[in-house]
Amino acid sequence: MKVINLENITKSFADNHVLKGINLAVDKSEVVVVMGPSGSGKSTLLRCITSLEAPNDGIVTVGDYKVEAGGENERERKATIRKLRQNTGFVFQQFNLFPHKTAVENVMEGPVVIKKMSREKARRLAENLLEKVGLADKCHHYPAQLSGGQQQRVAIARALSMEPMVMLYDEPTSALDPELVREVLLVMKDLAKEGMTMVVVTHEMGFARDVADRVIFMDRGVIVEQGTTDAVFNHPKEERTKQFLQDVKNA
Repeated sequence: MKVINLENITKSFADNHVLKGINLAVDKSEVVVVMGPSGSGKSTLLRCITSLEAPNDGIVTVGDYKVEAGGENERERKATIRKLRQNTGFVFQQFNLFPHKTAVENVMEGPVVIKKMSREKARRLAENLLEKVGLADKCHHYPAQLSGGQQQRVAIARALSMEPMVMLYDEPTSALDPELVREVLLVMKDLAKEGMTMVVVTHEMGFARDVADRVIFMDRGVIVEQGTTDAVFNHPKEERTKQFLQDVKNA
């Protein structure tokens, strides 16, 4: 069963063609890792899935929600995008937590404001999710009192609070010190084991090898190669993929 389906997605910023006709389907419970050099279109691809960037062309479908570039009147389009986003968790490079709210209040925010959940019920949900990501003892800490890894785990709990169909991660460990990366990846691995559908933009090759069902290599706005981790990492077909993997290995 497809949870995400992208049909001929294009995106340009002025004369810069960032995405050039992307077609991609992601099945329920599938973990897809997207790799590629800086500027290849990876982050823009994720942002187009949730209409944080509006594609110039193409159709994005998440679950039952379909957004076609220029295909609906503006009111209907905005309503569809709102529902699509409510079913899509997004974890960014930067944690984007509310600095004046505690960890538990950050996680409660979506269910209370968007889902109109009672504060009591939302607090129980938030506490359970913080326990899930290993932060039960940090519920009442403010972001400034948490390490980068802990803040990113709060951000994951916040995304999960909306009970999304799919989780999108945009280089979730790139802003972290190396010793903090592992704690975030462990949470993501646990979610993958539970069957969460995930699309992850990352350079963490070990994570990709351990968790990904499929690896996609992008360059210059196109999908150059995709396949199982074994196929892409150990038997890449395209020269550009081979060069990228070699560059990462030597970095």
